[in-house]
Amino acid sequence: MIWDKTIELRNALKLMDRLNHKGEAIPFSIGFFTANRRKDTGGKFIEIDGAILSKHNKALPLHMRRVDGFGGSKKPSHYANSTRNVQSPDGSITKVHIRLIKKFNGHNIIW
Repeated sequence: MIWDKTIELRNALKLMDRLNHKGEAIPFSIGFFTANRRKDTGGKFIEIDGAILSKHNKALPLHMRRVDGFGGSKKPSHYANSTRNVQSPDGSITKVHIRLIKKFNGHNIIW
């Protein structure tokens, strides 16, 4: 059945933000499309296994938790812009627009 492998976007966002009993981020898998209106590029589907939200990686200095590399210059306004910074296991950080997330932990995203 189609509903067996689906998850609502709001629930996926809550699961991304979870921490374990030690206060560490719980890794997840995510699949999303890229998009950049300024450069008129995108449309590539990317999947990352073992990702975490970069804000939860306290081992990184603040300026490295952000995609732009400037920790103190400007707040990223993730919630206002509907974006999240996702860190892959190799350490790279990608800004993801939440409306372009299509898979979370093997489940299809529904609104």
